[in-house]
This record gives sequence, C-alpha cells and structure tokens, in this order.
Amino acid sequence: MKEKMHQLIENIKKELIFLANEVEDAFFKALKAIENQDRKLAEEVLALNERIDVQEVKIEDQILSLLVLQQPVAVDLRFIVGALKMNTDLERIGDHAVNIAQSALRLLGEPYLKPLEDIPAMGKIARNMLHDSVHAFINQNTDLARDVCGRDDEVDDLYLKVLKDITAILKTKPEKIEQGIELIGIARDLERVADLATNLGEEVVFMREARIIRHGLG
Repeated sequence: MKEKMHQLIENIKKELIFLANEVEDAFFKALKAIENQDRKLAEEVLALNERIDVQEVKIEDQILSLLVLQQPVAVDLRFIVGALKMNTDLERIGDHAVNIAQSALRLLGEPYLKPLEDIPAMGKIARNMLHDSVHAFINQNTDLARDVCGRDDEVDDLYLKVLKDITAILKTKPEKIEQGIELIGIARDLERVADLATNLGEEVVFMREARIIRHGLG
C-alpha cells in the first residue's frame, strides 16, 4: 500500500512539472507577444491554454482519487494539499497569460503611449519567480522558495509606477484611454502572476516544513 502511494505521488509530481512547463511557455510567449506586437505568439498562447486546462483537470482527478483510495500519512497529506493548491495556481497563471495575449491582439499595430520599460521589467521578474518556484518544488528547496516570496515587492512597486505613469499620460492624451486601460490591465495580470508564484513558493515550504509562511506567519 505504501509503495503504491509513493508511486501515485511521483506520478502527480511529474504531471505538475509538465503543467508548470506548459504554463511557463504560455507566459513567456504572452510577454513576447506584448513586447513585439506579435499576433502568432499571442494565438499560440490561446492554443496552449486549452492544453493547460485539460492538464489541470487531469491532475485534480488524480489527487482526489489518491485521497479517496489511499490513506495518506501526515507528510503525504501535506504534499497532496500543497499539490492541489499548486495545480490551481498554475492554471490561474495560464489564465493571466491568456489575458495578456488577448490584450496583445487588441493592441496590434497601435503605437504604445510610451516605450514599454516597466511592463517588460515586471514580466521578467514575474517569469523568474515562476521559474524558480517550479525548481524549488522539483528540488524541495525551501531556501529558493523563500527567495521567490521575497521578490514580490519588486513587482508591486513597478505596478504602482505603471499606474502612476499611465494616469499622468492620459491626462494629456485622453484619446488614448482605451490603450491606457489595456496596459494597466496587463500590469495587473503581471502583478497577479507574481502573487501566484509567491503562493507556489509558500506551498513548497508547507510541503517540506509544515510551515504556513503567508501573511508573515511561520
């Protein structure tokens, strides 16, 4: 029974890593679609999202079956709870990649209000947070997981800067309000991706150490 449990857990780990790679790919392509106003990349993100949704449901089914059919001990139960949360957070990151890709399609061929600097900077930090949180999960590296969590403030600061800068520009260019709203929406999606990557880091710490570190706890 114990050997069966460990095999099922290893299968879930592999499926989560596959999902994480798909989500990383979608997020990277969404960022490039915005930076380069690239229709092809934006459309690839939309296609990838279908696979991400299917994978997320598959993993959830595996986790729920494991809970029903097996009797997990405390360590395994922590993994199962953390994996279920990670599965949801990764799928949500995929949704934010879709939002960014859809914005890219709506903004095709339209000169930006200002050179894109802060939004790509937000994207780079958020993407690295996502990448490192996945590696923290693979290696059960709680130091790296905590490091990911510590970077969230950088993205929050850039998000506030984007809001301030775009609001100031729209005061003199009110005709650009639709683009301004799109760009603020993209920045908001990036801020949420960083939050979700932080969640992933917190879930790794929970799995490994049984500590809840969100809200400054643990």
